[in-house]
Amino acid sequence: MIDFSEFPTLGILGGMGPGAAVDFQQRLLDASPATKDQEHIPTIVWNHGGIPDRQLALKNLGESPFKAMLHGLKILERSGVAKVAIPCNTAHFWHADLQQQTNIEILNMIEITVQQILDHYKYGDKVGILATKGALSTELYQRELSKYNIPYVMNSEEEIEKKFMPAVYAVKRNESEKAGIIFQELSQRLMDVGAGSIILACTEIPLGLHVIQSPILNVSFDTTQLLADACVRWFY
Repeated sequence: MIDFSEFPTLGILGGMGPGAAVDFQQRLLDASPATKDQEHIPTIVWNHGGIPDRQLALKNLGESPFKAMLHGLKILERSGVAKVAIPCNTAHFWHADLQQQTNIEILNMIEITVQQILDHYKYGDKVGILATKGALSTELYQRELSKYNIPYVMNSEEEIEKKFMPAVYAVKRNESEKAGIIFQELSQRLMDVGAGSIILACTEIPLGLHVIQSPILNVSFDTTQLLADACVRWFY
């Protein structure tokens, strides 16, 4: 009889959006060195799409998602997980507040991504930040990049409001191909103003770009993948 308590379990706080959480689970499988079922990372997933909209909350137009996220976190905590991953960039605005509510480490997607950038960074290179209006307004990536004096470029407020945000919600409606074309266009705008690489700072972005097999993926820091890779390093 296997003693399951011997195996650390990864908790996934999902629902932001549900498709991004499923994509993250697939990335875990793909990144794993496992050769049989029994070697894969044990996971417990709370993937609840009812978490209030993060964008509306950050504009003071809707309920904060914090209580819902905390509810999911406590379910994972009671389930005995050893680490927690949140496959949503914007949700990391509440990362510190959530971490204060548990002794379980919540992996920080923002810090993990910027550390990966540092490993590949050439002095003076600009990094493009392709992110939701909410994530940009909270300066999650801007502050972390500035710690290391890494210059960055972003799309205009008009581009984010009129093109990027509708594309994010298109992914949530399973219109990923339509969204991917827009994500590629906006990424290219960043490249045109000097970005040598792009942070895909929203977990809906790779869902769109992969559907259209965008070449932007070759010069991107895919935050979903980087979080999955960090989980694999932790477990193995």
